[in-house]
Amino acid sequence: MNIKDIEIVVADLVFPMNIGSVARTMSCSGFNSLTLVRPCGEWGSLNAVKFSLFGKGVLDSAKVVQSLEDIKGKGTVLFGFSRRIGRKRSYPIMLSEFWDFASKFGANKKIKLVFGGESAGLTTEDLNLCDHIVTIDPDIIVNSLSLPTAVTAVLYEVKRSLVLANRVPVEKGKRADPGQAGALNDNVRELLKNIEFIDNRDSKRVMAKVKDIINKLSASEIRLLHSILRKVK
Repeated sequence: MNIKDIEIVVADLVFPMNIGSVARTMSCSGFNSLTLVRPCGEWGSLNAVKFSLFGKGVLDSAKVVQSLEDIKGKGTVLFGFSRRIGRKRSYPIMLSEFWDFASKFGANKKIKLVFGGESAGLTTEDLNLCDHIVTIDPDIIVNSLSLPTAVTAVLYEVKRSLVLANRVPVEKGKRADPGQAGALNDNVRELLKNIEFIDNRDSKRVMAKVKDIINKLSASEIRLLHSILRKVK
């Protein structure tokens, strides 16, 4: 799934500065699709722009609709974020499990993350329009989060999951033989004594830590450090 397939939706926004903060978080984490449902009339005011900082582009491109039904369709999956439990919300998805669940829909679906405004969150009507409800474990967060904080927590979790899913494993280099590591250890000790970083009294303590570091290096890394030390000398 691509980050471009994810849209942030905020319903019943009350304070312009909060949507500015949301736009800033979106910009920082690479999200740029924002839709506002029934926002306050001043949602694009100077206060919103000031709080958006480098997220002004997200604000400028935001769409405004009057109902959540306007953005719901066959190609969409709406996830409503709420702390309220009730009908259809008895078994919500935990935020920690959310992306594992959402990613199964694949690239053929548009994922919409729906947040409620600052006064009462998502209404019962809007929650019933959502396909799934997501919440935070009450053992971790005991009360409702502010709108900007809730969006930040969710986008961090989503972006973290996307990065981990797309990260290419780094192949470990060939381990250095003991002789190479020992020679580098000796060269480092000599250099540290010459620059009076260590003396005979603390040599054992410092060099024990240096040895631990050197033993974790690959053969190519040790060769590089040998070359650097030769230049230093």
